[in-house]
Amino acid sequence: MKQTFRYDGIPKAQGRPRFARMGKFVKAYDPKDSRQYKDNIAAQIVAQKPVLIDREKPIRLWLSFYLPRPKGHYNSKGEIKLQHLPSFHTKKPDLDNMVKAIKDSLKGILWYDDSQVYFTEATKSYSDKASVHIIVEDL
Repeated sequence: MKQTFRYDGIPKAQGRPRFARMGKFVKAYDPKDSRQYKDNIAAQIVAQKPVLIDREKPIRLWLSFYLPRPKGHYNSKGEIKLQHLPSFHTKKPDLDNMVKAIKDSLKGILWYDDSQVYFTEATKSYSDKASVHIIVEDL
């Protein structure tokens, strides 16, 4: 079964884990902004009524990240310069960290564990509307 979803908002990368000492132990945790971002993704996807995929099924995942254009893509009137504008986003954030944030946020909503995902295809490009398009297919 194939499911399609959309997250409206600026895509972000998974932040580096933070560490805190708790007595004799060290605890790793997500930075606050990463946690909020993943919670926002989860909330928007849950509102789109996903079907949790059986834990035994392998999953294919397609992600399209659409990031806002920088100011240099616009002229002084605020209009997009149509000549020689790149469509592919080759700056930070890194694509693999963006994929990781999506996979982490959808655990327990679309799949039981990230390990079920055996195929991932992801792209990032500029757009006038920042968003993430997600397609999930189980076998």
